[in-house]
Amino acid sequence: MSASVLIISLVLIVTFSRGWSSIFLPIVISGISSVGLLEFYNFTEQKGYKPIRLWGIIFSVLYIFTVYFASLNIKLQIEDFALMPVFLAILSLSIIVVAKQKIDSALSTVVSSLTGFIYVTWLIAFLMRIVLWNGTEQIDGRFFFLFFVVVVKSTDIGAYFYGTWFGKHKLVPKISPNKTIEGFVGGVTFAAILGAILASTLPSVHPMFVKLSETLFKCDNTILVACLGLVVAGTLSVLGQFGDLAESIFKRDSKVKDSGGYIPGMGGVLDVIDSLLFTAPAMYIFMKLLENVN
Repeated sequence: MSASVLIISLVLIVTFSRGWSSIFLPIVISGISSVGLLEFYNFTEQKGYKPIRLWGIIFSVLYIFTVYFASLNIKLQIEDFALMPVFLAILSLSIIVVAKQKIDSALSTVVSSLTGFIYVTWLIAFLMRIVLWNGTEQIDGRFFFLFFVVVVKSTDIGAYFYGTWFGKHKLVPKISPNKTIEGFVGGVTFAAILGAILASTLPSVHPMFVKLSETLFKCDNTILVACLGLVVAGTLSVLGQFGDLAESIFKRDSKVKDSGGYIPGMGGVLDVIDSLLFTAPAMYIFMKLLENVN
């Protein structure tokens, strides 16, 4: 229930992310990123690593807000400007490790701290790049975010019901015993169908898919537009399920059942956002391609 509330709240914040109200977006993303990062660090600590938690939180918040402010100014090259916190993060972490002079744990500290930063913070920040799109004005990032969330989260719904009703063959039993091949296919199918519908109807999204169809096939046939939406949604669905499995194997390795209990009623923030981590960069890249095509 709490997981649904978190996703719905995020969608509502995104919907009204214009003008002064957009400041709530980096605040929420920073909160999600920070909790998710702490949960990841808990994984590594169970394996005997010693990540620097405070360092991770500080630079996660710094990075999220840097991406936010860079997105507000179209004159800034966001990819270049947002690299500064990454440079400072690596430099400061190295300085801390050298200052502590703990040779036996130096490498594990740097690796575990940076891996958490990249896996959680850097990847989740793409959500904000999608929403606060500062490229062509024809693309409204809020609608593409809606397309993205519906497709990725509908995968979970489709996979659950298809797996429950028809699941017989285990997908990866050592990693996630309850997941089945039928559930995997069902999740992709359900997401692809919704993707085709949204690509044909959603404001801002539909016109861009039409232009993509015109560029690729020299026509804007409704069926072709729907097929493009189906392919994009299917790809996101596969990546989303892979993200889920990646987090599952991390939990298995660290002997952790749920990623955390920082939010009451929720197994863990990473359990909610794992399917978004690999799909958010993919969605952003797709939007970049759309901009170049048009």
